[in-house]
Amino acid sequence: MTNHICFIQGDWVAPVIWENFERHFKACGYICNVLSLPDQDDDGWYHILNGKAVLDRLVDFYALKIAALPSPPVLIGHALGGLVVQILLDRGIGLAGVAIASQAPQRVFPDLGSLIHIFGAKSEQLHGICFLQMTSAQFFRHIAYPLTPQTIKLSYNKIVYKVPKRLMIALSLGIGSRLLFNQERGPLLLISGSDDRLVKSSVVLANYYHQRQSLAQSDYLLFPGYGHLLIMQPGWEQVADQIIEWLQQQLGRF
Repeated sequence: MTNHICFIQGDWVAPVIWENFERHFKACGYICNVLSLPDQDDDGWYHILNGKAVLDRLVDFYALKIAALPSPPVLIGHALGGLVVQILLDRGIGLAGVAIASQAPQRVFPDLGSLIHIFGAKSEQLHGICFLQMTSAQFFRHIAYPLTPQTIKLSYNKIVYKVPKRLMIALSLGIGSRLLFNQERGPLLLISGSDDRLVKSSVVLANYYHQRQSLAQSDYLLFPGYGHLLIMQPGWEQVADQIIEWLQQQLGRF
């Protein structure tokens, strides 16, 4: 059986960060799809932001894309995408999930520093929506670390993504991200980097302890020396290979 992989875009960074993983997983026989947030000029943001349940509407946005696939996929998300993966699994969507440097769901001790990033980011009004974009200094201090401008192959302008301020505030306050940790779902792997300055490994570990309430398989991997962009920093192959090994164990592909 050929399994589909859906890579789910997170916050602050563009889907281009999945390029290495997409190529690597395709070489291992997976059919890959990169699911992106709406473009800043896309009407899709109006549908997501039109109402109180912003995060629910965002998850609905991704769920519709997944429903169009020919078979249930494995879900792999980064940051906000990792939280979306957990919510989708909670809804019974997806064979298995991998949440990398995931933002914390409600009831998990949050990293309140994310609020500082929100109010320190550049803001811009586009089509009546306030979008935020991390400054170059913020990006290299919090997201790219321990990478430097010299070690990143892509430019700051290609990696950094604008996100709606309203969505980021809801995410930081845990609005709409409550999970029923003890219900049935697909297997879940939570991953963090020890040097992540945006979503600290302690937050991901606390998330894991909550997810262990489920009877479904729940696992946690910590990668020493890796930062928030562990899916593209040197050594990303080790992260990808351990995910593939875990998936083979869960899906019976040996």
